[in-house]
Amino acid sequence: MKYLSRTFIACFIVLLLLLLGGCGQVITKPTATVVIPTATPTPTQERLTPTPIPTATPVAATPEPTSTPTPEPTPIIHTLQSGDTLIGLARKYGVTVQAIQEANGITDPRGLLVGQQIIIPTDPEARLGAGTPTPEPTPPPISISPLTFWEQADTLWVLGQASLKDGDPVEDVALQIDLLDAYGQIIASAQASIQAYMLGPGDVAGFAVRFSPQPGSFSSYYSQIISARPAHVPFYYREFDIRNLLVQETDDAIYTLSGEVVNSGADFARAIYLSVILYDVKDRVVGVRRVSTDPPDLPPGESVFFSASLIPVRFPVARYSILVEGQRDDPPHE
Repeated sequence: MKYLSRTFIACFIVLLLLLLGGCGQVITKPTATVVIPTATPTPTQERLTPTPIPTATPVAATPEPTSTPTPEPTPIIHTLQSGDTLIGLARKYGVTVQAIQEANGITDPRGLLVGQQIIIPTDPEARLGAGTPTPEPTPPPISISPLTFWEQADTLWVLGQASLKDGDPVEDVALQIDLLDAYGQIIASAQASIQAYMLGPGDVAGFAVRFSPQPGSFSSYYSQIISARPAHVPFYYREFDIRNLLVQETDDAIYTLSGEVVNSGADFARAIYLSVILYDVKDRVVGVRRVSTDPPDLPPGESVFFSASLIPVRFPVARYSILVEGQRDDPPHE
């Protein structure tokens, strides 16, 4: 009985609840919406390159003006080679021959030696064409004949003669021969003295210039007198005669002139020399020779024998010339 009562009571309660639901709105408890919060991004800090703090730039101090010394021209040292000449060096370095001579104390170019060191000045006064040149004495009217070239083994010989037409006698006469290529450039130079102590008006004296080793082919040449000075005439002796001259030409192409030299003057003569020149039919010099008498000294009125043998570079020999000269034993005072 008690069981039924409990059942009844339970059913009653359920029914009551249903009735109440039909009469009004059922309120449903809202379901909670879970909002997932979005993480707020942490602002990225911009990596800034630090701006360097400007520092004071030191201003360069203006240097005080200093006296700049004028540089002294540095001379060039040239070692003489075979074939070098003062004229060739002057042309090569663009200076004057006189400047080279003064810088080195050269009075006689014939004394220069291969291997010798020569100072080439570079100061402005030494340059070619610099300023007004110091007037120099007019050179004597010495002429050089057309040259004859003769090749012998590895040597080139150049033969010719120098003559003085007029003017005062000169001594220490020397010349230079330059061999030129097709462009007019010097390929070789050589110097020689004439074969006479003194050259007077109307005199001729031979010379032989030697190029060794042979320079090879060349297109032209240039000849010039490089030294000549007034002669001390009283020192020289020319009062000679030639007697009993004999001219011989042998089968082996040797041309010989022999005879006697007579002292026809009143003074004692010493160091007697004869300068012999041979010419061909075109009047070209084909042989030169300088010989001394034996003995070389001769009192007044006496004679001495001489002989000169030459090998002409061309034939036939058309004529010859002989210049005899000596020195006085006691030259008179001027």
